[in-house]
Amino acid sequence: MDRRVPVVMPSAVLGDRTAKPGLSWYAFYSPTPFLESYCDSIQPSNLLTVSTFYTMAQKYAPYGLWESPITADAITQASVSLGAIFVDPVTQDIYYIEQRASEGGRCALMSHQTQKEVFGKDFNARTRVHEYGGGAAIAYNGTVYSSNFTDFRVYAAKDGKITPITSEDPNKVYRYADFCVHPVHTDLLVAILEDHTNDTPHATVTSLVSTEDAHNEFYAAPKFSPSGDKLAWQFWKHPDMPWEGGQIYVADVHYDSNTHKLGLGNAKLIAGEANNISACYPLWASNDKLLFTSDESKFTNLWEYTQACTKPVLSSPVQQDFCMPSWTLGTYSFAFLDENGTRAICVAWQGGRSVLYVIDIAAGSHVEIKDKLFDFVAINYVCRLSDYTFVFTGSQSNAPSVAMLCTLTGPSYVPNFQVLKSTASTSASPFPEGIISLPTPLELKVAGDKIVHAVYYAPNNPAYAGSSIPNEKPPCVLGVHGGPTGLETQNLNWTKQYFTSRGYAWLDVNYSGSSCYGRAYVERLQGNWGIADVSDCIDAVQSPQICSLIDTKRTAIRGGSAGGYTTLAAISLDSSAASKTKFFACATNSFGISDMELFANDTHKFELMYVIKLLGGTKEEIPKVWYDRSPVYFSANIKTPLLVLQGNDDAIVPPAQSWTIIDGVIKSKGRVEAHFFDGEQHGWRTSEAIKKAIEFEREWYEKNMVRSTVPT
Repeated sequence: MDRRVPVVMPSAVLGDRTAKPGLSWYAFYSPTPFLESYCDSIQPSNLLTVSTFYTMAQKYAPYGLWESPITADAITQASVSLGAIFVDPVTQDIYYIEQRASEGGRCALMSHQTQKEVFGKDFNARTRVHEYGGGAAIAYNGTVYSSNFTDFRVYAAKDGKITPITSEDPNKVYRYADFCVHPVHTDLLVAILEDHTNDTPHATVTSLVSTEDAHNEFYAAPKFSPSGDKLAWQFWKHPDMPWEGGQIYVADVHYDSNTHKLGLGNAKLIAGEANNISACYPLWASNDKLLFTSDESKFTNLWEYTQACTKPVLSSPVQQDFCMPSWTLGTYSFAFLDENGTRAICVAWQGGRSVLYVIDIAAGSHVEIKDKLFDFVAINYVCRLSDYTFVFTGSQSNAPSVAMLCTLTGPSYVPNFQVLKSTASTSASPFPEGIISLPTPLELKVAGDKIVHAVYYAPNNPAYAGSSIPNEKPPCVLGVHGGPTGLETQNLNWTKQYFTSRGYAWLDVNYSGSSCYGRAYVERLQGNWGIADVSDCIDAVQSPQICSLIDTKRTAIRGGSAGGYTTLAAISLDSSAASKTKFFACATNSFGISDMELFANDTHKFELMYVIKLLGGTKEEIPKVWYDRSPVYFSANIKTPLLVLQGNDDAIVPPAQSWTIIDGVIKSKGRVEAHFFDGEQHGWRTSEAIKKAIEFEREWYEKNMVRSTVPT
């Protein structure tokens, strides 16, 4: 179908905007004439193993212009990322979800035992509850249940037979996730239901139980006790996010034999406090004891609830976070090691990396699993298999992500690791050994003796000994993570290696507001979004540890979503030191926020009031702050060449956010190039989009801060 993309721009600049079906197009403006073209169809190809050596003599070339075997084709060919891994607690069968970029980002639900898809190649095991999804599938006693993104229905698969268990939903208004099977009446499940009958952020209804205020409420993590007579769940309400004021409730479960339905009674709040203490991830150790995470100590540690009391599991708080913020459903960071729930395996975060602890719940003690084979920097989806055996997804700094099985033996808990599934490609040529740039985590002391966390990657390519230009320092790409309550981890990321292998340095800044450094570090950003994050990025580049390593005049800032907002804020807002001096040589904004009021009105329910805390109040309370923190009103300040990348189907940061900033830059005669991707939502899922986004970004940096500075 022929379609036109809505935009408010000078017609003399834009001309006709008819898009070819299924293709994306981009707009470019500079003092030179306007260009318009189409992104032609792309043939993805990929890589992802590392071996062999360069045998030729090392070469010299300007930083940023090194030739690299890590191509966009190599990154996207047969590209697979691992989603959830989960276990059938009765049969002990293992399942995991693969996201396949070469299949349009489809999520395939795989059985480890059969090495086959459970639901077939037309099934997409994905949900859009809270837009970010998660918790799409579960298995119990040989039956696998999963939401299907294709038609939004829930299906059950057993012994090769697939049956829909929810009604047809032609308008796709019902979204289901985070299932839990009743342990006695095993044909009955609970789930989170998100009702989009009235599909506006203010009217979307999220429910676990029927309430009077469902438009403002959220639910997650329903868990039955082993006997099935109690149910625990997480609850929060606007304006909180789950990591700000999540609460844990426990209720009695009643079974009605006449109707074959479950009911709840005597619901009781057992942990968490709105706006002050976040409790998450409930999990029953026994019929009488529930474990969960709480940040009451200002670090997220394990807590326990019994009829007698609610208390920390550990005898003294550990100044580490024992979970990530729950942007998606089902991302548990701990599991029990024995049937009686006396010990647990738990992931914590130390210096931006994962560590593993065995928790003795009765003794209130913990022991770190230290082993030379344990080199995972990010661990997710921890799930019990059997006594002292568990599974998880793990990421390393120098190898592709894997699904792992670990068995602990002996009194010192010696780990034995077994790879269940690797995301490394088996179909592509391997990369040269030594081409991966390893992360260096840093604590940067910036203005006011404030500590900012960052991770540095040096230029690295075994074919090159350095620059051919005397005394040249490398250009740098500064990465700003999304969220903003998030963390840029230190796992292998081929996009970063794409640039470091070409002679760029890369700097990730875990700015004020980032997670996994304690609640106080997160709360640095409250009321300061667009200020603290921007100053942290500028200060990181200027810090003695970094400015001695890179060419600070050739630094690009880039980010997606909230990171895209920080990127725009840095190069535009009057409050940013970088907007006055063209501090950054160029910038890439991927689906970032440009207009705070537009974002508050148009985004989805989950984040509808997130911005209020980040800015320090509502628009009615502090209208000047909302104006001063919106890059769209300061686009005339943008002297930095700006690349904009946007998905046309993004419901979190809709395309209008990109159009407004593009229009402003064009009107002020700045330089902007924009690419819009049909079929893409909040982030790139398809090979075509991933490939093009990487190539557009490299070309932008080469054109605006590398080739223009290289002597001819």
